[in-house]
Amino acid sequence: MVQSQSGTFNMAKSLPYPLGYVFHMIVYEDTIVSYGVGFNNNIEWKQGNFVAKFDTLGNLLAHNFILDTKGDLLNTNNAWGNIIRTADGGFAAIAATVYRKSAFLIKMANDLHVEFIKEYPDTVNLSNFFYKLLETPEGYLLYGSIQRPDFYTDGFIRHVDKQGETIWIKNFDFSQFSTTVVNVQKKMDSTYIASFVSTTNIQENTGFSTFMVLGINGDELGLWQFPVESVVGGNRKIIVTNEGETLAYGIFKIGIVGSTPQYQSTLLKFDDQLMPVWVSHFGRIGSLNASILLWDFAPAIDGHYIGAGETLVKDGNDPTRRTGWLYKFSTDGDSIWERKINAPFLPLYYTNSGFFAGVGVLGSGNIIAGGSTNEGNTQYCWLVKVTNDGCLDTLFCQPATAVTQPQNRQWQELDIYPIPASSGFNITYSTEIIQVSLLDTQGNLLLKQQNSGKTASIDLPTSLPNGFYFAEIQDKNGYSIRKKICVVK
Repeated sequence: MVQSQSGTFNMAKSLPYPLGYVFHMIVYEDTIVSYGVGFNNNIEWKQGNFVAKFDTLGNLLAHNFILDTKGDLLNTNNAWGNIIRTADGGFAAIAATVYRKSAFLIKMANDLHVEFIKEYPDTVNLSNFFYKLLETPEGYLLYGSIQRPDFYTDGFIRHVDKQGETIWIKNFDFSQFSTTVVNVQKKMDSTYIASFVSTTNIQENTGFSTFMVLGINGDELGLWQFPVESVVGGNRKIIVTNEGETLAYGIFKIGIVGSTPQYQSTLLKFDDQLMPVWVSHFGRIGSLNASILLWDFAPAIDGHYIGAGETLVKDGNDPTRRTGWLYKFSTDGDSIWERKINAPFLPLYYTNSGFFAGVGVLGSGNIIAGGSTNEGNTQYCWLVKVTNDGCLDTLFCQPATAVTQPQNRQWQELDIYPIPASSGFNITYSTEIIQVSLLDTQGNLLLKQQNSGKTASIDLPTSLPNGFYFAEIQDKNGYSIRKKICVVK
């Protein structure tokens, strides 16, 4: 554990029962709440969901281990399920059973005592399906996906009252394969924005995103659907800023290595018509299985935003290890700093890894990130406190790294100039370029030019409006890379 006079820390916490994984976290006032999966084998092996409350020094204040009353195994995950603080000062969370076809709304008091559990046996086939929640004045919006008899899924949004009884439910099917409501956020007093991801083939590595504005009664007020593999990518989270602007975080298919699609984290800003204003790709590139993602976001004290998740790090010949990932950015998409924080165990063997599942900001401006870490086969709740500048220990703070370019070396050896471009632009690359395509921000092809050699010169159409575009460069090794360019005539 690292401890300093400012109270920043990086520590693993044990709970009174064997811990599984912390998948969700919320921060409010001077309190931290973690939620995840726990195990108890003191008498007989049991799996349930745990919730724990900590103070700002990481001291355990309260905890509860919640079991299914019918003896099934409760579960949650960092991709689905969540916990929120409710208007009455308590908490509400989502769980699912492993063997039954049900999801659960768990309502807890401020002391983490369970007030009621409401079961929803929605899904047709056996699966840990996607379910999340958001509070409304009348109750809660539950959303996610429900499995169909053909094993594909439909998206849904269900509005329930304070006791979990259904007020209305709507199903969504934008694809013959699967559609999931991945996030819902409040936009105005009685207006909500929902994002959907749909797949277009059975491998689920090709798809598109849809955004919808809904009224509190479920009325559809606007729908924006983007083309397959457009610049929007696969959405994961909507961020509605204090100014009412809409940001979207997702993963964008940046290219293909061999037969494996490669993805990168992506931030987008939408205008009032939900059309992209700008897009920013950042962080390490990897396959979907690598889970290089930000799982949660929170507004920082200075008006910027902080994301928390997980990424991979490799030092020299050492094995690749998983670390916690903090990434701070402005509402204009500018990278301010990032931190890759190792698990608090030494030496840093590849078996010692961790991830952040949630993030929040204290009144002091310090940032709290939480998740799970392990030392060998032992799993811990992991809490990290850093300053607003990204310092883990203010007695000695190494400058946090601001990242504006992908960390893949091959990308750093590519150059496009001049930027902004007027009549055309040039490309130099470390390997042979075989084709260059120009796309608009929705992924529509504007021109395509064959090429040979490590340089290329592209003439822009005279009718091309000013704005942002993407140059897609394909090289002889099978890489397909997109770089944002600005056109000003």
